[in-house]
Amino acid sequence: MTALRSRFIVLLLASAAPSAALGCGEGMFNTGKGLAYQAYLAPRPAAVLVYTTPGASSDEQERLHAGLQKAGHTVTVVRDTESLQRAIAEHRYDVVISSFDVVDAIPSQAGAGAATLLPVVARSARNSPQVRDRFDLFVLDGASLGQYLRAINKAVASRS
Repeated sequence: MTALRSRFIVLLLASAAPSAALGCGEGMFNTGKGLAYQAYLAPRPAAVLVYTTPGASSDEQERLHAGLQKAGHTVTVVRDTESLQRAIAEHRYDVVISSFDVVDAIPSQAGAGAATLLPVVARSARNSPQVRDRFDLFVLDGASLGQYLRAINKAVASRS
């Protein structure tokens, strides 16, 4: 009986000790440690046209463009209105991202295949009637890659 009790105690202690085992193909979370790497994947890859103004931060913009591409989107970047108009005339885009200040420079498209305009709005203007009345979907200036990806996913989902 003592041998059985000893085995039970050893088994109980072994199962209570923390381990770094993997289960179901996933890593187990250790409290307080977080994930070492997290990549974003777009559930609905889209053709995205980004209209950046000359005053935009180039490092931040390049990280955003690279992140969108890495997530699975096809990204085209234009920096002036002539290139913008040519890109829209020559290709079909699912989403056009632009600063709210210059959205009127984007040619409007009609029909079911028209791109969804996703403006980037200054945080101070997010509750303004000009934004809320005109756009159901927008991102705030300084948004993370994840916020852009969620907005693009919503835009593409609403088109289908």
